[in-house]
Amino acid sequence: MNNSESSNERRTVADDVYDRLHADILSLRLLPGDKLSEVEIARQLDVSRQPVREAFIRLDNSGLLRVRPQRATEVRRISPTTLKNTRFLRLAVELEVLQTACSIDTDMFNARFDASLEQQKKAIDAKKPQRYHELDYTFHHLICKAADKEFAYDTVKTSKSQIDRLCLLTLSDSREMIKTYDDHCQIIDCIKNNRTKDASKVIRLHLSRLDSVIEAIQKEHAEYFE
Repeated sequence: MNNSESSNERRTVADDVYDRLHADILSLRLLPGDKLSEVEIARQLDVSRQPVREAFIRLDNSGLLRVRPQRATEVRRISPTTLKNTRFLRLAVELEVLQTACSIDTDMFNARFDASLEQQKKAIDAKKPQRYHELDYTFHHLICKAADKEFAYDTVKTSKSQIDRLCLLTLSDSREMIKTYDDHCQIIDCIKNNRTKDASKVIRLHLSRLDSVIEAIQKEHAEYFE
């Protein structure tokens, strides 16, 4: 039995329900403030209520759902404080990861870097923000791999959920996709040419872009925020 088969056997129905709801929340198919019912979700997914209950608890612990006894469970609204804290953590970690990537030989990743940028460009040209959002995720993960710090992304992604929802709102504007894509091109250029100082400036600018859009999104979608 190979590792993938073993891994698949270890998955549970609750894992599948969690993944489905997690994806629906991050993609905004389930909006902040939407009410959820264990009974209804179980019916939709054709499962019993127990795995749905387990998935609800996990999503509550990750800050995406608000489970309240005897009251309707709802998708948590976005917390501005959580956004700021998450961006601080992400910057601290990704800054160190990028500096490491710039200081070591990452030539074996060059083809993967180029392929990632090419895929992102195609998503922009096709005006597919959801696809671009997925590629943005894998792009930052790839840098962690190139720096031999993949564990660092595990740390970051646990606090990315709120930012992921905001990113999708932002990336619906093609101009924002182009800005982040240009940042990504500069980041890869810095890695390939070992430009550590320049890389620090670029990643700070890249992650600070959220600051300028949070206020605008709060005004446009006030109902999504706490």
